[in-house]
Amino acid sequence: MRQPTYNYINRLIDRITKYGQSNNDSFTYYGHLVELQSSTSGYVSVTLYKTDDRYGGELADFSFDYWTLELHFVGTVGKVLTEKIISAFRYFYALRKIRVSYDEYEYEDEDRTYEYDETDWDKPPVKRLNK
Repeated sequence: MRQPTYNYINRLIDRITKYGQSNNDSFTYYGHLVELQSSTSGYVSVTLYKTDDRYGGELADFSFDYWTLELHFVGTVGKVLTEKIISAFRYFYALRKIRVSYDEYEYEDEDRTYEYDETDWDKPPVKRLNK
């Protein structure tokens, strides 16, 4: 089965982070419902759904703090999507360092769990086999 490439992610992150984009909004983007939630202008929580409604399941749930430049993942469907989102934020904020954090077991591929050391933001994840 072919892996999804998520080519629309760069354009989506561009739209989310643009000046003037409401941080409390929901819209359909390339057939996916996107919900933005925030109570301040310096932070946004994003939920990306698989279809144009909430009932199809979530693709990704993450937040971004514009002041500290921290990208936090609550969960995604897989490593490919997570890396695509990180790469898009690093592209748009190239002159600054983006910190990435994860909830514990933020995503699980078929047979591996990736654990991250929150004390060292640049350290690669430790892969554990799920058996």
